[in-house]
Amino acid sequence: MVAARVIFGIGSCLIVAIQQSLLAHWFRHRLAIAFGLEISIGRLFMFLGTLASNPIAKLTGDWVWAFWLSLILCGFSLVVNMVYILCARRIKLAPKRFDIRTLLKFPFILWHVLLIEFLFSASWAAFQTISTDLVEVRFGSSAILAGYKASTSQIVPIVAAPFLGLLVELYGGRVLMLGVSSVFFIVSMVLLGWTAVNAVVGMVCYSVCLALGLISLITCVGTVTPVDQLGTGYGMYQSANNLGTSILDIVIGVLQDSTANQGYERVMLLFLILGCISLGLIVGLEIFQYKAYDNLLETTRPKRLELLKKKYSQEIKGWNWICVGIYLAILLVAWVLFFVYSATGHR
Repeated sequence: MVAARVIFGIGSCLIVAIQQSLLAHWFRHRLAIAFGLEISIGRLFMFLGTLASNPIAKLTGDWVWAFWLSLILCGFSLVVNMVYILCARRIKLAPKRFDIRTLLKFPFILWHVLLIEFLFSASWAAFQTISTDLVEVRFGSSAILAGYKASTSQIVPIVAAPFLGLLVELYGGRVLMLGVSSVFFIVSMVLLGWTAVNAVVGMVCYSVCLALGLISLITCVGTVTPVDQLGTGYGMYQSANNLGTSILDIVIGVLQDSTANQGYERVMLLFLILGCISLGLIVGLEIFQYKAYDNLLETTRPKRLELLKKKYSQEIKGWNWICVGIYLAILLVAWVLFFVYSATGHR
């Protein structure tokens, strides 16, 4: 199973990173709208998957059929990708080579966004993993009912993401939207962790957080990353998400194992702390982008297009080395934790 997870992780990371860089390449000046549609479609299928997995297993009497359905959908996706490749071969583009020094030329604001991605987006992904079990354990729901309630966390991004993308594209406000997202995350964790309010209410608050946060974070990366570094930028964006998720998943497991009756009290407290830290980082991003980047992330479309023509410094400085060093250290920690806890079962 560990080998399968590693292979799945490699494949999913490549798919997402390449997909995002392609969207950024073709829709450079319509990023928010393009990503809004992408998020809406992606979350729709995630919603259907969360909703259907338990009923499929129950109807067929074997959970393997849920994987067979996934395999069929992957096969269809492969066919669509082959069609795109055939179409793209007709367009002659200048060949590019990967240069490791690209990481050293990243603007500091991009590293700031990646840090928020590492903490905040990892919290989303980790929470999504435990959401069904949380509802089942914390609120005493059946497995199928818990799956239905947990799936409501995908509803708002499905409906609202394209419209949020249009609003961001026209009027800006990326960091403001990200800040509101973190507030909704904090509220949802409080509701789900320490109140008797119906779990659906907390899940809907989390869903609002997801819709606002996804569109703002992903377009922040595309806006502050130089055009010739977009592919690497989105690769690092996905890498930061995966690193945070892999570490946080293990930490959550350890916390749950150390809690009486496998409860979620300590886990929810961790999510609450991460939400508050993320809010602080977002406030810092708002101040920094206003002073150093002429309010690039918050301006309306005409002003933003004008600012994007401006050349910001890409000189390699001391802090570039520090950021890359921290990233490599986190990468090493993630791999060590994975093999110690996931592969060996060590507690």
